[in-house]
Amino acid sequence: MATIAFFQNRLGRTDGVSLEVDKWRWVLEQILGHKVLYCSGNDDVPGNYVIPELYAQHPVTWKILRNASVEFSDYAREEDLELDIYNHADVIEQRLLEFIEKHGVDVLVPNNLCSGGYQPAAAIAFHRVIRKTGLPAIIHSHDFYFEDSDEVHPTCHTAESIYHRYFPTKLPGVQHVFINRIAQGELKKRKNIDGMVVPNVFDFNQPPWVADEYNHDFRAAFNLLPNDLVFLQATRILDRKGVEMAIDTLAQVQKPERIARLQGVSTVAGGSFRPDSRIVLLCAGIVETIGISGQYWKNLQEHAQNSGVRLIQVGDRVRHSRGFLPDGSKVYSLWDSYVFADFVTYPSYWEGWGNQFIEAVFAGLPALVFEYPVWTSDIGPAGFQVVSLGSELAGTGENGLVYAPDHCYTRAADEIVQILNNPEQRKAMAEHNFSIAREQFSLEKLQEYIKHLLRKAGL
Repeated sequence: MATIAFFQNRLGRTDGVSLEVDKWRWVLEQILGHKVLYCSGNDDVPGNYVIPELYAQHPVTWKILRNASVEFSDYAREEDLELDIYNHADVIEQRLLEFIEKHGVDVLVPNNLCSGGYQPAAAIAFHRVIRKTGLPAIIHSHDFYFEDSDEVHPTCHTAESIYHRYFPTKLPGVQHVFINRIAQGELKKRKNIDGMVVPNVFDFNQPPWVADEYNHDFRAAFNLLPNDLVFLQATRILDRKGVEMAIDTLAQVQKPERIARLQGVSTVAGGSFRPDSRIVLLCAGIVETIGISGQYWKNLQEHAQNSGVRLIQVGDRVRHSRGFLPDGSKVYSLWDSYVFADFVTYPSYWEGWGNQFIEAVFAGLPALVFEYPVWTSDIGPAGFQVVSLGSELAGTGENGLVYAPDHCYTRAADEIVQILNNPEQRKAMAEHNFSIAREQFSLEKLQEYIKHLLRKAGL
């Protein structure tokens, strides 16, 4: 039995990295019999080893993040930023070494700390720790600083040089894991780094998500009525998630001629769409602030209001797991939100993979999808049936919100209305998509990948 440690800025949240780490942990512990430890900057997971400096919102980490990847504004000289980065790396390195020694760690698995570009000090620290300890490492990269997500912009030579050298590190004994073929090809071309593609997966053997004693009041908690049609945006609220395209699609669904065709449609909550019913875009993810201007959510709210689309954000009460807030308010799991949705919107124009789409497939829900690059390269070819917004953006507005060609919205709106009116079509789509996903993106597939990586690590 080996002791395998996973590292990340934060763990135990509803973001894709946290959810994927949980799946790796399950396979390693429950199937392969290894011991797994978590180490991150937050304390959401019981038993997690906390290194505060890993957290993006740590004061020093946040200052470095903003000045290295967004805007160089808090330093008089570039050398001062460089000094802060390397001093911070010293602190993180020492804390990592203490953790490794205390818990007898055998394998290091940093997730995104050595690829995304947010944590230059952490990437330097991991490079040093891997060299000093000689431990095998699996660098699991979900996102890269150079990708088209438009989140990271090196602000100076110091940032660029650190990204070039340490993102990701290239050392003996290090294996690299990518979550899509595009990243795999780019790393080979840019840095001559080889690695394995391990797609994100899902546990298709778990019991289906259903209404139960805990979540039965989910809709009522957010003033959603049984007769309302709920479109779920399960992702984080972040520029590249393209939530504005979901708003524009629902604006078309709400046109009088389509509303007329929706009359009498059954909702998942057991109601029936009526003249006084509402169409709601329910945002279940947290409002993200890393690497963006901070105006995205405000701009979305204004856009929804101007478009006549009802937008509700409940990310403060939808989390990784069920629980309660300090004031006693009930917290629902991300899975609970799928139980009470009628449709899923997934209009991201950049994703490293596609967790929320696979979750929608497991939940048996139809999905609206913008065909982002990784969808086209890694997911779409599997043959999933979706409502498509196409694969080309028409432009970006003055407020930074993107938009698709008008005909894509009208076509998608017509297809959504048709699917909602045809329960048999909806059922056939759900069964078709589930079959594909279970065959290609299951925990059983992940087990095969992990066993291969551990063999190469000498375990």
